Amino acid sequence: DGALDYVDLVLDWAHEYGLSVLIDIHAHKDSQNGFDNSGKTLGFEWTSTLNVYPRNLVTFQHWPVRTAEWMGTFDRHAGNYSHINHDNINHSLRVIQKIVDAYSGHPAVLGLEPVNEPWEKTPIDRLKRFYWEGYLIVKRTNPYWKYIMHD
Repeated sequence: DGALDYVDLVLDWAHEYGLSVLIDIHAHKDSQNGFDNSGKTLGFEWTSTLNVYPRNLVTFQHWPVRTAEWMGTFDRHAGNYSHINHDNINHSLRVIQKIVDAYSGHPAVLGLEPVNEPWEKTPIDRLKRFYWEGYLIVKRTNPYWKYIMHD
């Protein structure tokens, strides 16, 4: 769809003007946090509350009802993941590899953040494993790249 052409162009412009770029994987398959900025909003409820700003609009909430399915199936009643989706995790690792393959050696690339704002209920052991496997992918080819892990 041409989006990568723009990434290439921005990286070249950044290099031309002496800027560094941190590549941030902002959205993962099935959402890493349930928010719209992950490419998918999962779990929201319309409210009858009227917003006074900007002008008496009906709103919605998603903080208390959201979910994130990147790591698997979350059981809202038990408060944990009933199933880990290894296909999604492996897909994300392949995306990291593709980014490394495509931009290794580009002088504007500072590094990579493998997942933006993972959900607080993401199983920490699985998240740490994902971070470690992603780290190895990046550092094998680009030992000078920064590897940023989001809290």
